[in-house]
Amino acid sequence: MPENVEPKGFTRLSININAETEEVLKRHKKRGISITETVRRAVALLDLVEREYESGSKIQLVDRDNGVRELVLFV
Repeated sequence: MPENVEPKGFTRLSININAETEEVLKRHKKRGISITETVRRAVALLDLVEREYESGSKIQLVDRDNGVRELVLFV
């Protein structure tokens, strides 16, 4: 395959990230999760949350003590 040509079905991205995002990616990489997989998971989660929010669902987190926090999205 010629250089700079991506395999079919893939898109190569070049992005600028801040130091906080870099640290998150490094933390996941130490756990054996590639940067590519981390980004895939993050995009999938964002898509799920946005679709649910747009359909009228509330997004909540429940902690160990059953305390509930509702996420507020800025869309």
